[in-house]
Amino acid sequence: MAEQPPVPGTPPASPRYKFRAIKVHSSDEWMADGTKKYRQVFDRYETTYLRVELSFFNKAFDEEDWTTSITLKCLSVNGSQSRELCTTTETVKVLKEDNIVYFRYSWGNDTPGGYWRKGNYLWEASIDGAKIGEGYFYIEDAGQAATSESLFFDIESIRLFEGDAKASSLPDKKYLSQFNKSQTRYVWGEFTLKNKNAVDYYAELFFNFYDDAGQPKGRSTRLLYIPANTVGTLYTTYPSWGSDEPAIWIDDSYTMEVVFLDRLIATVPFKVGDQFVEGAVAMVAGDQLLQPAATASGPRADQKLEDLLHESLAELNALTGLSQVKAEVNEMVKLVRYYQETGKNVLNKFSLHTVFTGNPGTGKTTVARILSRIYKGLGILEKGHLVEVDRQGLVAGYVGQTAIKTGEKITEAMGGILFIDEAYSLANESGSQHDFGGESIQVILKRMEDNRGKFGVIVAGYTDKMEEFINSNPGLRSRFDKYFYFEDYTPEEMFRIALSQFSKEECQPDDHASQHLRGYFAALYEKRDENFGNARTVRQVVAESVRNQNLRLASMKKEERTPAMIATVTLDDVREFVIREDSHGSHPIGFQVGGQ
Repeated sequence: MAEQPPVPGTPPASPRYKFRAIKVHSSDEWMADGTKKYRQVFDRYETTYLRVELSFFNKAFDEEDWTTSITLKCLSVNGSQSRELCTTTETVKVLKEDNIVYFRYSWGNDTPGGYWRKGNYLWEASIDGAKIGEGYFYIEDAGQAATSESLFFDIESIRLFEGDAKASSLPDKKYLSQFNKSQTRYVWGEFTLKNKNAVDYYAELFFNFYDDAGQPKGRSTRLLYIPANTVGTLYTTYPSWGSDEPAIWIDDSYTMEVVFLDRLIATVPFKVGDQFVEGAVAMVAGDQLLQPAATASGPRADQKLEDLLHESLAELNALTGLSQVKAEVNEMVKLVRYYQETGKNVLNKFSLHTVFTGNPGTGKTTVARILSRIYKGLGILEKGHLVEVDRQGLVAGYVGQTAIKTGEKITEAMGGILFIDEAYSLANESGSQHDFGGESIQVILKRMEDNRGKFGVIVAGYTDKMEEFINSNPGLRSRFDKYFYFEDYTPEEMFRIALSQFSKEECQPDDHASQHLRGYFAALYEKRDENFGNARTVRQVVAESVRNQNLRLASMKKEERTPAMIATVTLDDVREFVIREDSHGSHPIGFQVGGQ
């Protein structure tokens, strides 16, 4: 009896195939190992035909030949709507000698940019009428550019560090120019770009690792979604190659090449040897050798003061909110430059010592770091770095040790700024038998006087507590005469901060999730008190939302997940963020997990 064909739309009870991949490319050029230049993101003006390559495993390998019907369909996707562009169906004979079966097709025309337009697309594959897989790709349009010109972004910095498979999430990273061959696990890159395109787009980046002989060591690919209206915003991604088990690297010279839209945009050399060597790496971007990026909170030693001042002010003015702080800093810069131009003694007219007041999460540490670089750019401070401390970093537990500990931190801050967070805690022991906090204050005051103009001190904390702290000591009142008040972020500012944080996680909330988050932030703002978390709360919300999204995606089959799903946070991911009501009818701020 002849074999009965399967009913269209339903897979056979025991299919003879297993889906492998759908890959897209725009060039027919054959590469090593019979591959193509597979990508997901294409520039409109480089694209003529878009090629698709379906591959699947032959489960009847070495057993028998068989025949099947293969359909490939290309769709233009806009949200939940899709429009069919083309479709092809062919009868294919699968030979028993074929372990992996390939089926290829293409669509477009001969004119670059003549057919494809900016948008999201997918190729969909079916065998005998049953869908077996799909592959998304994206066409971007920033206009026609010169060969060496990028209309999408500029490279801000590339730095390298070592760690395990989760090292990219570490808050403090030690940047390296050489790695220890016996201890290195993953070599991580920290790639930061500055967006220069007003419309949204996907940036697909290939990070290729090569040894000294040019042999490929490994590849890491990252797909970033850059939202619209974010010109000047920095986005960072973390490529890596290696293993959780060390010693897969040998004593050699390596390079990490960065490729975007089939163009080499940067080359980063690094070494692996007998020891770790801290420091920044140089990189070649196009034909230009760029100097290493800074590895600390201070500026590069070779950076011109005028450029540093301009960049630091631009960074300050690009921050969300903080309108009053920005105005006061810009006014201060104008006055200092006037004093310098007219030959006045700047230090007689201007104090480096400042009080920051406001609730947590309002950007005090960020502004302090920028301000230290502004002072460097103005030529007031020699180094322009920031040393961050709190009570624990200044106060010891025994008589005589606090003066030493505080003095060491001040010495470290020479030429820059000593930033003391929650400085009021230094006065909490006033009147006690061992007033170690008071001892630290006295050391700071003396060094401020003895080293006038050589370093600055910024003290920060809650508004009421900082007023009490300054008024607790006549020396503090006389030395701190400049105050910056950091207002709470508005609901809209909180939402903008959230969008920036989501972008760093390579995803964005959809319309329903955005509306829910806006409502949540508005409720938080309306009921805020002295514990209002501002940007810290936003970061917690984003982190929890991304975790919920990841758990939701983890429950799906791998082949069901699409890049669009991975890049989207939905209402279900943020639904837990609500305002709770207690039994007394009040409305505490917070979120309840799982709708409880």
